[in-house]
Amino acid sequence: MQPEKITQTEYTIELNRLHGRREELEEAESTLTSHDHGGGLPADDQNRLARVRGELADVLQQIGDLQDRWADAGHARPNPDGALGE
Repeated sequence: MQPEKITQTEYTIELNRLHGRREELEEAESTLTSHDHGGGLPADDQNRLARVRGELADVLQQIGDLQDRWADAGHARPNPDGALGE
């Protein structure tokens, strides 16, 4: 199945939105982990941290999928490093 065509504008808007959300989630993760002073986090914060990390993983996957979709549409070469840049 061929990926749905995407315009440069749509790609840019969606990529910027996803990167903005990624930054928000990374900040939330940092804030939650800063509350751990060696004794571990309370259960509520552990649950929040798990949700944030899960959503962050989803956003990173969406970024990679969008980049692949853009590349598959013939606009760019695929990024072998993916969204994480590793």
